[in-house]
Amino acid sequence: MQAPKGIFDMLPRRVRNTLNATLPLCMLGTLLFLVFDLETGAWLARITLLFYLLVQWPRQARMAKGILLVVIAMAGVVVWHETQPFPILLQALDRLCFFATFVSSLGLLRVSAMRSRLVREAGNTLIRQKPALRYPTLSLGTALFGVIINIGVLNLFGAMVLRSNTLKAAGGHDDIQAARERRMMLSILRGFALAPLVSPLGITMAVILANMPSLTWATLAPVALPTAGLFFLLGWWLDWQRRPSHLASRVPHTAPPSLTPLWQFTLLALAITLGVFAVSVAANLRLPVAVLVACPLSAVLWMALQRQRLGGGTGLPRALTLLGRHSRLIFGANRGEIAVLGGSACLGALITPLIDQQLLHELLLATHLQGAAMAVAAMLLVVALAQVGLNPIVSVTLLASLLGDGVGVDPRLLAVGLMCAWSLSMISSPFTASMLVLSQLIGRSPYRIAWRWNGLFFLLVVPMLSLWIGMLGQWL
Repeated sequence: MQAPKGIFDMLPRRVRNTLNATLPLCMLGTLLFLVFDLETGAWLARITLLFYLLVQWPRQARMAKGILLVVIAMAGVVVWHETQPFPILLQALDRLCFFATFVSSLGLLRVSAMRSRLVREAGNTLIRQKPALRYPTLSLGTALFGVIINIGVLNLFGAMVLRSNTLKAAGGHDDIQAARERRMMLSILRGFALAPLVSPLGITMAVILANMPSLTWATLAPVALPTAGLFFLLGWWLDWQRRPSHLASRVPHTAPPSLTPLWQFTLLALAITLGVFAVSVAANLRLPVAVLVACPLSAVLWMALQRQRLGGGTGLPRALTLLGRHSRLIFGANRGEIAVLGGSACLGALITPLIDQQLLHELLLATHLQGAAMAVAAMLLVVALAQVGLNPIVSVTLLASLLGDGVGVDPRLLAVGLMCAWSLSMISSPFTASMLVLSQLIGRSPYRIAWRWNGLFFLLVVPMLSLWIGMLGQWL
């Protein structure tokens, strides 16, 4: 029996093709506006994105719909409250267009990566490391892969763990198989949680830099990277301390894998990252804007190299044909991230003008929270809200937009506190996308992974990061 057609499928082909192009047109318009300052590009992006969200509405998840409805309600409040609401609404819509383009640019890289044999081979190299090296290689490898494929790295590595961690590979011992599953999944989760602190291409960095324009990656890296180092080292130490040493004698010996695919992928990731920095310097663009230019170009080039045939040219026509043929699926897959991330950024732009900055300043003074204490308080607030389901995308966006001018705290300190909060939320909240992906993959409760498996690490890392931020407050 044939499945009933949706509204989209019942439209004429020409209309469907036009609607499939709405998100690419939004990306083009956003680039024209941000790079060449063309107002026509801004209007192209605004209109096409609204059409995209309208078409994708029936397929959106409940959380995404909820955020978009809150955005619409807040836009109504702005119209009612402000004497000149139009500039505020346009600024909020432009913020939504920027993050839609940002997510889609990274999404194109993800499409290229998930089709790459090199990615699969490098991932298998990480999975097959001996137990003593498995945590650092898996954790750092997940952070590295996450720069390119974002949350797709959890699906990729999680599936590899399930395929490789068989009862036969464990020598027939189910307790060894269970211990491997727990240690490898925690390594992947904690490695992915490094991304907010280390990735210049990540969503966290885009949110921070968009709401705190006085900062750049160059000013944040000297504080963010050592913070990530402490986070990683504590996880490695705890993994070693909690290793099931009584099972070591029963673990079957395996030959070490070749590291060649891993080095090749590392060079590829480095080339893409350097390409973003090169575009930023050459075109005098802020780093998040450079991502919008460099990542789609890198994705198409990577896809073209994959689709080369012997004696068959560059592969570029086939790559472009693939994107065109599957544009509905490729760009439609970004709808949830666009609604949640873009909607949260848009919400921040709508709320900020409604808040009395002078009153906020007086309230902050009354709390006596200054410097590192304020950064730690912001970190703990974001983490606490994540435990009840509020995505850090929303809370970090709002706090960065409200406090981003350095009210009572050095912007670098606040930024690192918010980046730490994002990382902590990813490893502790049962409601984050990363936790839900791992939960579905291995068939375990997200509460078990977040609070039972990872609870001790969380209890250790929160005070460690709080003390570290306090030390940074003395230096900055």
